[in-house]
Amino acid sequence: MTRYRFPLCRRVLWALRQWFNVALDLVRAPVRRPEVLLVTGNASPAKVLEVEARLRFLLTHIANALEIRRARRASPLAYARNAAIVAVNAGAVPAFACRHVRWVADLDYDTNMRDGWALMDLGDVLAGGLRRESIAAARQTFVNHVQTLNGEGARPVYLFGTGPSLQLANQRSFADGTTIVCNTIVRDPELWHHLAPAILTAGDAIYHFGHTPHARAFRADALRRLQESNGDTLFVYPAQFDVIVRPEFQNVQSLLVPIPFGDHSDITVDLTKHFCLPQIENVLATLLLPLGCTLGNDVRLWGFDGRAPSDSGFWANSDRHAYPELIQSIRDAHPAFFAEKTPKGEEAKYVNRVHGDLLDERLTEAEGRGFEFRMLHASWTPTLQKRYGALRADQA
Repeated sequence: MTRYRFPLCRRVLWALRQWFNVALDLVRAPVRRPEVLLVTGNASPAKVLEVEARLRFLLTHIANALEIRRARRASPLAYARNAAIVAVNAGAVPAFACRHVRWVADLDYDTNMRDGWALMDLGDVLAGGLRRESIAAARQTFVNHVQTLNGEGARPVYLFGTGPSLQLANQRSFADGTTIVCNTIVRDPELWHHLAPAILTAGDAIYHFGHTPHARAFRADALRRLQESNGDTLFVYPAQFDVIVRPEFQNVQSLLVPIPFGDHSDITVDLTKHFCLPQIENVLATLLLPLGCTLGNDVRLWGFDGRAPSDSGFWANSDRHAYPELIQSIRDAHPAFFAEKTPKGEEAKYVNRVHGDLLDERLTEAEGRGFEFRMLHASWTPTLQKRYGALRADQA
């Protein structure tokens, strides 16, 4: 059993929601048509076209042939007859339906900060989701990889973020351990091959798996790097994004490891025993730390510079390992997301939440169980800075 399981009432409500959707789907199966209804409400023509373009991007990744129809409002019967209902404006569809019916999605990017995730969740539903045997196969691929990596005994695990300090990573060797990289590190082939990562991971709907030029550039570079790695690097990501990854990464199918989210928030979960990611924000807690702690107890971090006082947005990234020229494409496409995550005057809000007290408490508890977390350079994040220090002689 994992640590930090969600309260029983939350798990029961989640199960009830699943059963509710299964029952509804069975009832509507005889009348359901292969169509997606775009409910426009009072949206401008330009906004309708934009949301339809995002929907078409999603549908190009799905084998099922689905048509798109438009209507200003959706009748009760429409929820049964259409494969999906998509709201262009939030008010065009009842909030209850958006929250609880899996084939109803709110794609109003002006008001819904999770519109990118809503699109991915809808894709998962329309594609039929990952079958149990597909998850089992991904798990076996992952377990075999971990067993191979740990075949020579305990070694340090290096986790890499994309902060400015990443530009210095090519000045030292990490060959004594196992390396795990994330996100847009894939832009730099020289550093990629220097680090020779065992695992690449990414987990953001809009930065990595969406329709924008930024997300497309990431996936194109990720595919190139995986093809260059001769089967030595797995791509691990949340299972909800498999609808986008699987069709685009056909040449490296054997390296894909989609992992579903679980009913817990344990950042040290052993993914070989509990093949489910913690439901907690940020790639460090959701993916990097669980992967690192699955591979070993000596976890070392590089490229997590934190948010300097002069930084804008979330924090600074290494320009060589990001797409600064494309970042505006995400900001333009998902304004509600940035308004919520980095509100004017409270830009550090997100960083304080995801890398603040909760992360510190979880790391401290894990250290009491024998894990060691070492920051390898100075960081603006107090949780990580307090773990910055010279390695012992037997660790260097």
